[in-house]
Amino acid sequence: MSQSEPFHAPSALNVIRDEHRAMAAVLDGLAYVVRNIDAGRMRPDYTLLASMVDYIAEMPDKLHHPKEDRIFALLRPKTHDLDGYLDSLEEEHRRAVPATSALDRALVHYLQAGADGFGAFRDTALSYTSNEFKHMGMEERYIFPAARRLLTADEWQEVNADFSRNSDPWAGLDDRFVKLFRQIAMLAPAPIGLGDPQT
Repeated sequence: MSQSEPFHAPSALNVIRDEHRAMAAVLDGLAYVVRNIDAGRMRPDYTLLASMVDYIAEMPDKLHHPKEDRIFALLRPKTHDLDGYLDSLEEEHRRAVPATSALDRALVHYLQAGADGFGAFRDTALSYTSNEFKHMGMEERYIFPAARRLLTADEWQEVNADFSRNSDPWAGLDDRFVKLFRQIAMLAPAPIGLGDPQT
């Protein structure tokens, strides 16, 4: 094992990447549903939309970003090559709660206003999903490879110990996220979920 790739490095990064996969599944589903409602190929299912927004509001803000912030902080003193990326990512983490709150408010408005409120919800949802995919892409392309190279074995041991106490992104405390994923899978039509195709 080379000095640049400590034995313990993959565990924490695998946790984060698994969370990214879970979030990507929900973000993809949200964008798919919104685009199909917009095109008239799906009827709005407010329960499905609320389930997706609930996951988005709970998982990244409360469970995921604090883990990444720990790695960002460890990287800061080791290199200045990542300062621009870290500045952008940390600012996006600070704006995460307002962003998910705006998405939730747009959904509530859509529920109350009906078709007249769809345009604002569509624009908010598609902007949110696009920004999140860019955010995760920057982390995976620039930050995680650098962390793998630069963090010491002792630092990875500490990070892994912290991460081991976090919930599975596909399950969560009290299986809350399992229920959400099952609901999304059963409500969303193929190819996103297992529900009946809508015409």
